Amino acid sequence: MTTFAQRINRGASFQVAGFLAVSAIAAAALVSAVFGADWLPLAILVAALSLPIGLFAGVQALRWGPGYATGLAIVGIILLCATFRIREIEDKSIDAQIALRLLATGLVTITAATAFLVTHRRTSPVAMPTAWVAFLLYVMATSAWSLQPAVSLVETFANLAAFAFLCAYRRILGESALVRTLLAACFTLCCLSIAAYLLNPQLGRMSDWVNGVFVPTSRLSGVFGTANAAGAAAGLGILLTLLLAKLSWRRPWIYVLLAPMLFCLAASNNRMSVVATVASLIYAWIAAGERALKLVLLALGIGVATLVMALSGDAILESLSRSGSVEEITSGTGRTRIWSVVLDLWMQKPLVGYGEGSAKFILPVHPLLFKAAAHAHNLYLNVLFAGGIVGLTLFAVALARTLRRGVSQGNHRPIALLLFPLIYGLTEPAIGGFVSFVGLCFYGAAILIAASPLGILAVAPAARTIGPPHR
Repeated sequence: MTTFAQRINRGASFQVAGFLAVSAIAAAALVSAVFGADWLPLAILVAALSLPIGLFAGVQALRWGPGYATGLAIVGIILLCATFRIREIEDKSIDAQIALRLLATGLVTITAATAFLVTHRRTSPVAMPTAWVAFLLYVMATSAWSLQPAVSLVETFANLAAFAFLCAYRRILGESALVRTLLAACFTLCCLSIAAYLLNPQLGRMSDWVNGVFVPTSRLSGVFGTANAAGAAAGLGILLTLLLAKLSWRRPWIYVLLAPMLFCLAASNNRMSVVATVASLIYAWIAAGERALKLVLLALGIGVATLVMALSGDAILESLSRSGSVEEITSGTGRTRIWSVVLDLWMQKPLVGYGEGSAKFILPVHPLLFKAAAHAHNLYLNVLFAGGIVGLTLFAVALARTLRRGVSQGNHRPIALLLFPLIYGLTEPAIGGFVSFVGLCFYGAAILIAASPLGILAVAPAARTIGPPHR
């Protein structure tokens, strides 16, 4: 006989209630931390009322009930990636924001750990791409010689836990569920960012020096922390929507999803995110079929662009720069100076580097740099600086194996998603530090390619679709 509790457990409405309860508890903790003691009684009341449902939903999520695990994943990604406070770059203290991220890391870790028990009972166990596991374990090991071992260990463990969680999520709930969850989290983060941009400029807009005063500018940073991170997340969300989410242009949902992402991409004014988005879409377009013709068209387009740049390159670069200076573009907004310093310092410890996270304590105090230079501003140099030749070799091997598998099996759509952080990584560290949305999508794309046989995400001559087959 089916009990009343079992009926409730199967109901979608209770899954929604559980998701809202967990969100309410997290919101209550955030309100009490941000607004202080005056709001503490109300926060405690909301948390207490939501606690029973939240605990039940949490238990079901640990058992990998589909609706509950999805809700926990979305909340966890938001807490891991969002920034709800403003503080100086050099401030590395543990505050309520860090506490929330540590809480989210704990939830992700425990849920990933239970996945191995769940899959052991149901089917074959969770498998993780060994090359990426080796790279992440080595990065964690570099904490031993980092300047701040405790900070480095927490950050690297959080990345490994997130990677394991995404592997488990794909194995238990499927590839389409993983794509939809990342997309839902990105959509939520973009909506929160737009709200912060309009209602709280101090939080939602990037600040810069204007006429000697440090004030918010028109560039959107939202809840992502920086304008570059906001643009990158929005670009990845657009790729998830267009390439992997299996949404019809005839239905309004695709436009609802795209609208906030397009706004965040434009308002962030992050040029490399735009370049990476366009390049990834071009790759997916070429891989879809008729490649010879499309490559010819692409070559013609590149030839025309080269001719235009040769005739009026300076004027175009000036129009693309925010300051009106060509040097801003040619120097990568001052990044060439950072890269030169990073290479000079790396030569002193070429084999194993300085340890993960050391850059944020070394580069800002270097006499040739500035306090905002908290990393190498390049994915590959950041890996080299932290892990030396060993780290970069492990990264290159894992990446090469992933791309080779993806190309051989025709999984070109997740390859297009992976291309984004690789191109964006020319100017920003797509992975490294604490977990970010760009890093999660990087891991997610690698997992979809490496752990998936030719199937729902593949581009083959026959008409294949993303997601489960129509019934």
